Amino acid sequence: MIWYLLAAFFPCILVVSFSVVTRNKWVGTILALILIGVSVEKGFFHSQWIIFIDVVSLLAGYLIIDQLELHKKMDD
Repeated sequence: MIWYLLAAFFPCILVVSFSVVTRNKWVGTILALILIGVSVEKGFFHSQWIIFIDVVSLLAGYLIIDQLELHKKMDD
């Protein structure tokens, strides 16, 4: 059960975090996708559903970054 909860939230948090740090939504999404892809390749996932939930969570993170525009540089 914990794997499904982590799959639902962790990739979304990764996309948001990487996008805020790099100030680019595409770089943040690609970095999170590479990290998830490497862990899938290494065999750290237990089922196909977890991979599907990861993809949906990556998409949700991208949409959150795009709507809130957290990736844009603030000029204060």
